[in-house]
Amino acid sequence: MNKSVTDIKKEFKHFFAEKISKSFGGLKAVQNFELELDSGEIVGLIGPNGAGKTTIFNLITGMETPDTGSIYFNREYITNLPPHKISHCGIARTFQNIRLLEHLTVLDNIKVAYHNHIKYNLLHASFRLPAFFRTEREITEKSMQFIELFNLNKNAAELASALPYGKRRMLEIARALATEATLILLDEPAAGLNPNETEELVKLIKLIRDKFHVTILLIEHDMKLVMNLCERIIVLNFGKMIAQGTPLEIKNNPAVIEAYLGTENRKYKNAEN
Repeated sequence: MNKSVTDIKKEFKHFFAEKISKSFGGLKAVQNFELELDSGEIVGLIGPNGAGKTTIFNLITGMETPDTGSIYFNREYITNLPPHKISHCGIARTFQNIRLLEHLTVLDNIKVAYHNHIKYNLLHASFRLPAFFRTEREITEKSMQFIELFNLNKNAAELASALPYGKRRMLEIARALATEATLILLDEPAAGLNPNETEELVKLIKLIRDKFHVTILLIEHDMKLVMNLCERIIVLNFGKMIAQGTPLEIKNNPAVIEAYLGTENRKYKNAEN
């Protein structure tokens, strides 16, 4: 029997969402949205405020359930799964408003992210059996590797609440990566960063993709970052996809310029000059 296009995409796409919709009362936040991601892609999701971008992130990560449509990840049907199960599947995210465990150290924030992969049980932990110490040692070593990668060496013992804003952003991304996810959703990762920090962030995201072979979907209003970083861009307006393509195609798309890039494109061109 011949397979449908949907069946083929479910089997070969790293991530596939088919015609997902979400309404809040009379507001149609997302309408028949479709998304395909190949392994290792860096894809941008852009659009005006209120276009539905964060709602899409919430639908992917189980924080909201779609009214209609289906979501597949690594050939598994994940629609309507709760957030902790989606995390176990290998999807992690950051938030526009940074969410850290403020009362824990930088090191402990990253160690907590490994909870999905703990191999000892309650008995091992209660009686401090060798498996407990061995696993804790491995988790600490892996966490320190992320701390070095994100240039947080000097901050490992500091409370997360004491970090400056830029390093708090880095810690949140490091913690998402420490879940050993293969799809990471970044919600405005450059928000609040200065130009030098933003430039370092672009390099870091590319390094993360190449080193850990992860797929990255990001929401961002910094058009210079989006154009320099993303291989493909999807544009939303009023909950609908109005365009997708390469950065050059998006920058020159009349519908996108009218809906979103009129002002943002001028800012981007001014930044280039």
